[in-house]
Amino acid sequence: MPQSEPDRWPLVYIIILNWNQLELTLDCLDSLAALEYPRFEIVLVDNGSTDGSPAAIRSRYPTVTVIENEENLGFSEGNNAGIRYALAQEADYVLLLNNDTVVERFFLTELIRVAEADPQIGIVGPKMYYFDQPEMIWCAGNAICWSRGETTRLQAEQLDTKPEYEQPRAVDFITACAMAVKRQVIDEVGLLDARYFIYYDEADWCVQAARRGYQVVYVPASKIWHKVSAAMG
Repeated sequence: MPQSEPDRWPLVYIIILNWNQLELTLDCLDSLAALEYPRFEIVLVDNGSTDGSPAAIRSRYPTVTVIENEENLGFSEGNNAGIRYALAQEADYVLLLNNDTVVERFFLTELIRVAEADPQIGIVGPKMYYFDQPEMIWCAGNAICWSRGETTRLQAEQLDTKPEYEQPRAVDFITACAMAVKRQVIDEVGLLDARYFIYYDEADWCVQAARRGYQVVYVPASKIWHKVSAAMG
């Protein structure tokens, strides 16, 4: 899929959720402005902010679609508002992206390249570093221990110095900090389960996809930096 033929690349809708965090969100959008991918749209879902975020974002980024929820619907249902919009616009992929992240300019290209290589790959996610420690891995996919009911961030707190880990690999789930989902997965699985409000909704989504035969894959060539816990305080 050469960059010179943009129509051959899938259409990706990037969904960013904001709640009274204008500066974080603008930093994220600034990084996306340099993104090297030929077919993407950005949807900013505002979860009932009172800090003037929607107007400020429209002013600085008039091409970004802004959806305003009247109240804070939580992470799951807030993102669902953006997902519904993306599907109505014939998106091929939906990418959930935290507003407390900045991205490497080829991160989306690398994700989609891997996802498109195999029809059984349904969900992909990047290597996530700490923003304040840019060589330290925050998350490289996640594992679920079913016997203990626990989840583990893989390679967490490790310096990025192990080339043997640089190949895409299957994981139990991708953190919703940054995860790209094929449209057919959403068509089969449905939206995020709003009963979670926040946390574990993405784990559930990935498990439901895997039970339908889709692979969930971590893509180390795709990279973002996460201002950990900034969105939650």
